[in-house]
Amino acid sequence: MKTSVVLLFTILLFSGCGDEPKKNPPQKSESDKIKNWARPGVQGQMSGAYFVYKNPLSSADTLISVYSPQAMMTQIHESYTTEDGLAGMREKKEIVVHSDETLVLKQGGLHVMLMNLKKDLSENDSVEVALEFTKAGTVKLKLPVKNNK
Repeated sequence: MKTSVVLLFTILLFSGCGDEPKKNPPQKSESDKIKNWARPGVQGQMSGAYFVYKNPLSSADTLISVYSPQAMMTQIHESYTTEDGLAGMREKKEIVVHSDETLVLKQGGLHVMLMNLKKDLSENDSVEVALEFTKAGTVKLKLPVKNNK
């Protein structure tokens, strides 16, 4: 019995020792979690591109088209859920980005679809994307190809 009490006391003593409780790290904003990147893809198939764009103008601007020389067709899509709970995607023809607003293109939300790729996209390649705005004109991005899951 005496051994059990000593053992219990020792366990309780040492369980209280050690590092201070870890504090939760500060939560990052949604745009901090997004990295500019494109998904690997196979020639003739599709890929996706994801990035953050902040409107630098003092007025709203409208994204009216997107182009990539690595794809036969490039569109901005939005992900959505149907009434039946099924996931779907649809093309978004225009996106208004207000002054000083950040446009976030990410998996499961707005994103660029690179369709009918002209060549394979592998890790360490890059994808060129040109965004066409009504006021800012053409904004060119170069996105690294990564296998982010």
